Amino acid sequence: MSRKAVLLAAGMAVAAGFLWTPGRVWDLQIYAACARELRGGGNPYARNVVVEDEGYPCMYPPLAIDLYRPVTALLDANPRLGVRVWNALQVFFFLCQLWIWRRYFLDEGIDAARLIFALIGFGGPLFVALHSGNGAMFESLLLWAAFALFAAGKDMPFVIAIAAAAMIKLQPAAFFVLSLLRPRPAWRYFLLGGAAFGVLFGLNEAVHPGLLGSFLDRLADTRNGWRFERGPNNCAVLGFVQHILETAWGDRASAYDWARRLFVPWAIFVAAVTGAALRRVWSAPKDEAAARRATVLLVCAAYALLAPRFKDYGYLILIPSALAALESDIPNGLRAAIIVLAMLNSTKAVAEKIGMGQWALFAGYFKLYATVLVWGVLVRRPPAPAR
Repeated sequence: MSRKAVLLAAGMAVAAGFLWTPGRVWDLQIYAACARELRGGGNPYARNVVVEDEGYPCMYPPLAIDLYRPVTALLDANPRLGVRVWNALQVFFFLCQLWIWRRYFLDEGIDAARLIFALIGFGGPLFVALHSGNGAMFESLLLWAAFALFAAGKDMPFVIAIAAAAMIKLQPAAFFVLSLLRPRPAWRYFLLGGAAFGVLFGLNEAVHPGLLGSFLDRLADTRNGWRFERGPNNCAVLGFVQHILETAWGDRASAYDWARRLFVPWAIFVAAVTGAALRRVWSAPKDEAAARRATVLLVCAAYALLAPRFKDYGYLILIPSALAALESDIPNGLRAAIIVLAMLNSTKAVAEKIGMGQWALFAGYFKLYATVLVWGVLVRRPPAPAR
């Protein structure tokens, strides 16, 4: 495909994002309300913001809420135009990630098939982001830009980019560990990244005095409903275990506590197996860049199994790892299983109709099952594409 054809297709995709109106885009409306509260000098964490007569908590740091101010101003001036511009940006960010994946992390392959999988695999993270209005696509782009810098051997810009990405939802700060996953751990960059994160996060207090403490209090509040979110919308291992225990016991508090206890040995197991695979990746690599790429893909798969909360739109980070697993030398049956599980998303309603009752919950975690298989493939045969 020529460069002109690619640019034309990309322009058409962004135009389609601009023209498409997905509905209520709840997350965008919620954080626009948070931005209005902040703009008016209020404390968005003191109480829930109201959207269509329902209250919702503001769960982003103050500076992350500031990022919503431009689109909020556009929404206030013209709601439909604001949503369309937001959608167009989401599609553009998605296209940027496609380019990064193809340029830095994937070998030669059938790009049309990859695009289809990226669009509909794991519940279609792009469409989930468009429907919800969540800003995860921007966070994901920052992360993949950071991973590209890591793959290119640019460690200082990498940790700065990770620090910036972690300003929105904090959890991506876990990727600082990439600096240590090599024969000679780069503690210098790991510590510099942590310092950069601390400085950037501290700017929340400098720019909005007094609000950082309120944000942390809100984040720590165990009454927040998002802590108990699970199923297709949050296919995290922690939520899965909690869901099983709560269904079995009928006691949410006990399930919450025990799920966290049981998660510890699981995390140790995943970290240990992933570490062993990474040692094989870095054992006298002929190409350091290939080893770095393989490390990113493997760590992203492990991250999906270790993240305490892993939302449906967050699965975009797993697409390149899944493609690397699917394109590796594995049995066709295993390849088909990964594809089918990644495409199913949820069949909970069907499971209930055939009599599974409360245990139909297992039909809501197909994305997680596919993730376990992807991780299993990559730890057994760590990806190291030749360039």
